[in-house]
Amino acid sequence: MTRQQNDLRSDIKIGKQIFENIPNEVRPGWSGFILSHFDSYINQIPLSILELYQIIDNKDRWKEAHQQFSEIRVFGLENKNYTPENYLRLAEIVAKVTYNASGEPAPFDKDSGHYIASLALAITAYFGDHRLEQEVKSAILLFIRNKKLRRNLKTAGDFFLYKKINDILWFDWDPIGFNDLAPSDEYQRYVPEIFTLVRAKADRLEIAKEGVN
Repeated sequence: MTRQQNDLRSDIKIGKQIFENIPNEVRPGWSGFILSHFDSYINQIPLSILELYQIIDNKDRWKEAHQQFSEIRVFGLENKNYTPENYLRLAEIVAKVTYNASGEPAPFDKDSGHYIASLALAITAYFGDHRLEQEVKSAILLFIRNKKLRRNLKTAGDFFLYKKINDILWFDWDPIGFNDLAPSDEYQRYVPEIFTLVRAKADRLEIAKEGVN
């Protein structure tokens, strides 16, 4: 584990800096994007979390995230043996962040989002998958590394598209898993540029040129 990863996992001040660097209207999509990285590792995603994704995807529904937080909390109380427990805790925080972004009265604690980075990395430690850890770390630091994305990466659909491009590039870079234990940073620099082109409906030739530059 690098010092940066260790700090992200244990230093709440870094989690605070990362979260407060993200525009309010982007926070629901960003936090849901991080949570979604674990979905393929979960045997059965709770319905309350699947419904949370639908709320995140529609800005007009963000105010419903307050009730959704309660439903996720109730699920946890009724399923005390659910693992990893931190997955539920992270989902609760995503619901809080989403509700707070709605601007509705009686918001949750404003520091709720400060714990996203540490909780997400705690979940990666539970699964012990190095590639997952790298992907989650990249998602956490997305706007630190690529500040231009703030203009284009806002909705849940945008984040889904970004992740899809990332997954395609990873498979193209390493189709048989030879570099599964190596960081994906080698191709990460291509993802923001290609995402921007795809979102702008650039033609295939222009996108292809970016991929070989």
